[in-house]
Amino acid sequence: MEFNQDNRSFCTTVAVLDTVAEQLADVDLTLPDYCPDIEKILKCTLIPKIQTRTLSGGQLQIDGSCVVNVLYVDSIKKSIRCCEQSVNFSQSFSVKESPDNPVILTKTKPEYINCRALSPRRLVMHGAFSLYAKVLSSSKTPFYTPSAENCLETRLLNVKCASLTSLCQEQFSVVEEVSVGDKPVIESVLNADVGVNITDTKAVTGKLMVNGEINLKLLYITDVESGETGKLDYLLPFNQIVDCEGIDEKTVNCVSCDIMSYDIRLKNDVMSDKPLLLLDLKLCLTEEGYVLLDENVVTDAYSTKCATQPTFTQLGIVSDLARLNDSHIEKTSVAVDNGKISKIINISSNQITADYACDEKGITVSGKLNICILAENEEHMPVFIERNIDYSHLMSSSTEYNGALYVEPRAASISYRLADDSTVELRCEIKLAVSAVSKENVRAVSDVEIFEDKPVKLEECALTLYFAQAGESLWEIAKSHNTALDKLIEENAAAAQNEDISRMLLIPRV
Repeated sequence: MEFNQDNRSFCTTVAVLDTVAEQLADVDLTLPDYCPDIEKILKCTLIPKIQTRTLSGGQLQIDGSCVVNVLYVDSIKKSIRCCEQSVNFSQSFSVKESPDNPVILTKTKPEYINCRALSPRRLVMHGAFSLYAKVLSSSKTPFYTPSAENCLETRLLNVKCASLTSLCQEQFSVVEEVSVGDKPVIESVLNADVGVNITDTKAVTGKLMVNGEINLKLLYITDVESGETGKLDYLLPFNQIVDCEGIDEKTVNCVSCDIMSYDIRLKNDVMSDKPLLLLDLKLCLTEEGYVLLDENVVTDAYSTKCATQPTFTQLGIVSDLARLNDSHIEKTSVAVDNGKISKIINISSNQITADYACDEKGITVSGKLNICILAENEEHMPVFIERNIDYSHLMSSSTEYNGALYVEPRAASISYRLADDSTVELRCEIKLAVSAVSKENVRAVSDVEIFEDKPVKLEECALTLYFAQAGESLWEIAKSHNTALDKLIEENAAAAQNEDISRMLLIPRV
């Protein structure tokens, strides 16, 4: 028969879908009439934007658009110009399971783009980006604790266990009219970099209050005739209240925020001769809420009356978790392959990657930072320089953690100086946010079968003498002699205090 134990469980996240697909972007671009001819292409960029994500009938549908941005030198004034065109994309993934209240995570990564000029006004471009999709759901993992019936001897291990109590997601929009203030007027946007950062979270019963900031960095044309450029660095705070069933003041919350899509356009201001900048973002907040429990896990069991056969399983337990925030400074030099630099127009980063590894020192985050340098050469012609910089950072206070739920890198700032006319020295500040976890695998009992037709043969004597070797555990001794552990300890109170020495034990009969 099976031993009737109280069946309890702890809750974790499980990925019911974790996949990637390549999306092609083919564009045949003809310059609008107001754009001057192309003399030289500086940079072509893919900017994927996700508009909608729906999960229904076992299908995950993702729709969006991919903006192809072309930065070039015009043939008349030899100044920087920009044109862009977007193409729509749609991708469907099959999801075998249909979970309740799923969380959808998506990420895009530009892979390549090839550009060919058919004429000074027509470009044909072929590119691709990777679309990563993951669907998370909650899953209960059972473990057993002793029942009120004391028919088995059980070995218990006390563990800290993080149990998922909340898994929620909310999409919301942030719309802001941005004024350039005393900066030069914006006539045309050349490059935009938008980042998001969570600064603080607070949980109350059923609600999560999130504070964050959006950082908008712009390179724009201030005068179309002269080609003069200007820069804007704008910080926009935001707050959002998310309904999260199952959280309260005691839960530990792991929160991430992603930019799904954004749109930047000029808007006339009736109060000023300078047009406003209309920023429209679609953000997605994802929250995992955990409560830390003290649990006794059965790691072994036997009966003193009948033969038994326990079944074991490996329990993956998260014993602790925390959000870690760090700053990393990466210094490097970029040399120009050909020619000299007379002026730096702008330095930006349009992509940063991150992965992590764990060892006895803690969690190390490493990845690549893409650096884009727009400059003028000695002939005052615009040139474009692009480099990938490797970085690696050991997170502080991470020694006790051996995993991560989320790793969120962000290029916070890039400063520079011209070391000479062909070398740029860079100082890049990277902000890292890691939802760190401490994980362990516990070999635990998942079921115990008792064979009532196979009774244990009892010893004829009431006490048995046994010489225990150093390091031999009392549990294994009691189990091998079919006696109760508490009786063994009671009979050998002094010897039971130290298992590291050899000792003589009295084995009682039960």
